[in-house]
Amino acid sequence: MNAFVEDVGRIYGDVGLGVFHLSLTQAVERGDYLAVEDEAHGPVLCQLDDLRRKSDLDLVRADELGHGAETLIHENLLGIARIIGFRDHQGLVKLPTIPFRPGAKVFRAEEPLIAEVLGLKHHGNTGAYVGLLRNHSLRIELDINQLVQRHVSVLAKTGGGKSYLLGVLIEELLRHHVTCVIIDPHGEYGSLRQAGEKNGVHGRFMVETQGFPKQVLEFSPDVTLNPTARPLTFSLRNLEPRDLLVFMGLTNIKQYLAPLKALLEEVSAANPEFTVRDLVRAAERGEGAVAEVLHERLEYVEQTKLLGPKGTSLNELVEKGSATLINLRGVAPDVQELVVARIASNLFEFRKKGKVPPLFLVIEEAHNFAPQQGTAACSRVLKNIASEGRKFGLGLCCVTQRAARIDKSVLSQCNTQLILQVTNPLDLKAIAQSIEGLTNGMTEMIQSLPVGTALVTGGGYHTPLFCEVRPRATRHGGESVKIVEN
Repeated sequence: MNAFVEDVGRIYGDVGLGVFHLSLTQAVERGDYLAVEDEAHGPVLCQLDDLRRKSDLDLVRADELGHGAETLIHENLLGIARIIGFRDHQGLVKLPTIPFRPGAKVFRAEEPLIAEVLGLKHHGNTGAYVGLLRNHSLRIELDINQLVQRHVSVLAKTGGGKSYLLGVLIEELLRHHVTCVIIDPHGEYGSLRQAGEKNGVHGRFMVETQGFPKQVLEFSPDVTLNPTARPLTFSLRNLEPRDLLVFMGLTNIKQYLAPLKALLEEVSAANPEFTVRDLVRAAERGEGAVAEVLHERLEYVEQTKLLGPKGTSLNELVEKGSATLINLRGVAPDVQELVVARIASNLFEFRKKGKVPPLFLVIEEAHNFAPQQGTAACSRVLKNIASEGRKFGLGLCCVTQRAARIDKSVLSQCNTQLILQVTNPLDLKAIAQSIEGLTNGMTEMIQSLPVGTALVTGGGYHTPLFCEVRPRATRHGGESVKIVEN
């Protein structure tokens, strides 16, 4: 393996076991891969983490330049490189135990060395192809088992391309017949049924366009606004009183559980086929503050139209090898929370009992459903899935534009993270705190990532990778609405 083709600089100064400084003689970019020959272990892979230009130009001479004077400027291009390591005879990535020598040559790493040390290879039946290593032709494939077992987050600022990247990920899961349930607040993912338009970029990434019309199911509480969806309702008579309190938005269980149980017994004794309207009428006849609250909240539940005599069964909702879209476009935020709470609870309980196949639960706009500040009706169950779901084959994917606003206990459980451009300081801080091995240089690069480039951590890789996201095979349904046409 020839890792040494282009000499780009020399190591100088004090040299540590994890990082070193280098003086550069060739143009390189921050994030580029470098190689240094180690006396004991051969070529060692490194990555340029920071880059700056140092000169002897002071303020006085700079002012003279501004007034037309000529002056000779001596400058150096300096960098800081992070040592990634080498593969030993057992295939493990190791760091050198002795620092490199000052003055040692630094080379631009070639793709065979990069692929070997980073573990970039075709994973066959277990790899989700999401793109190419930045500035290289090496495929980045995420380990699907790790995605489901260890949870995922997709993070980006508004317009950063998170729904596009999530679409790429869902395409890969559908190709591998992984069962998915997608909470879709804006109705963006119905386009997974349709093949995208092919262009020149598809050829570079070796992607063929295709749709998945037979593998995409769609349900919605409001089929008037979302006519391509089937109706989504929940069975009133299959609800436990505690679950009904969740639909009613009542969190003080001790105060309301016994009165609600009595109300349900009274109504069901009179009519086993009772409806929410029957409960409303019975609560209206009650006296006192508790009865008044129950009446008001049951009227609210009736207006949501979520509870019906039969309800959508989970066997209808979940189909092995398919993606089920829960289209919540146009549905009020509080009703969205109730829908997510009920679906997530049912999926969790059914997975524990093995009544549904192992699956991947995707939550778009996750900061609304598992907020760091305040609570949502579905917060508790999503926290439980984040901490325990992996034991039962229930993977969680949180997608958000505000990493600082999502519950930290949920975000920290996502061991695979796909990060596009993020510029908000609070979001950057939340990301840095939740990812091991993220350097200051990488955090700075996240702020200036071009559209279509993501930082990938986890997913079967031991070090963060910058990935050029592959083009969608399906049509992208999350384009911004044009206000003025060209």
